[in-house]
Amino acid sequence: MATSGFTRVLQGAGLTHIELARLYEVSRQTIHAWAKGTPPRAGSHTARAAEVITAALLNSIERKVLPFANVSREVRAARISRMARTLQGLKLAPREAK
Repeated sequence: MATSGFTRVLQGAGLTHIELARLYEVSRQTIHAWAKGTPPRAGSHTARAAEVITAALLNSIERKVLPFANVSREVRAARISRMARTLQGLKLAPREAK
């Protein structure tokens, strides 16, 4: 996961750390660690998934899907749930050969 990409997601997505943790399927503490510059272990499933999810979230920011406009808590929760299902369904790139 490119740290600068994740930093751009943190700054531009308008999502809480709890919401990001749900989208990345990691703990809130993991999101805090990544925000402080501790990336996932290179080559791990988590690192590969984080790269794909970060790219998708950056795309959502560029397309103005994120940050969400002023919406109710229920609508926001529904959108996060839908995004989480979509992001977790994305295919990961094959692991690089060593």
